[in-house]
Amino acid sequence: MPAPHALLLDFDGLLADYDHRRFLQVLATAAGVESPQLDAVLRGQSLELAHARGALAGGALLEALNDALGSTLQAKDWLAARRAASTPRRDCIALLGRIPGHVRVAVLTNNGALTLPLIAQLLPDIQVLGSAQLGMRKPDPAAYQAACEMLGCPPSRTLFVDHLFRNVQGARAAGLLADTAYHAQSLRRLLRRHHLLD
Repeated sequence: MPAPHALLLDFDGLLADYDHRRFLQVLATAAGVESPQLDAVLRGQSLELAHARGALAGGALLEALNDALGSTLQAKDWLAARRAASTPRRDCIALLGRIPGHVRVAVLTNNGALTLPLIAQLLPDIQVLGSAQLGMRKPDPAAYQAACEMLGCPPSRTLFVDHLFRNVQGARAAGLLADTAYHAQSLRRLLRRHHLLD
């Protein structure tokens, strides 16, 4: 089996641990409200989902939150909350530094545009593709095809790795090589199987 020309990876759950409860706590504190109230607005009005799909820009999301909560949240508050809730998996990230230089490496995430700067900070040498940019989310097969187009690599020569099997299924439906990994050990095995690590 020839080695892939591109490697696409999930972020939350593979390259970082994410604590959504912690995110809500920190953002709610910045807003001067309780976490359940913030969560009810984000989920009840589908603001977070619309933002992740690219249907609601970051500024519009914050404006909607501020209108509903009587707060003055800014993008820096969202980023601070997301940073507090995200713990990079250094062992998994270190493996990416061993990928051959000719292989395109990128993250494909369902996070919205407000969170992408944090991911870029944590992974400074890796391209970050967000669902809002693509206009669709995993596991929609079209999302993977759009990502491959942005990378300039055919799906058949692109390996996608995620901790959720439903996202792997979507990638396979789009014609990508795809498999699950849950920690550094399983990611290392997978990369070696595809000749991306010695």
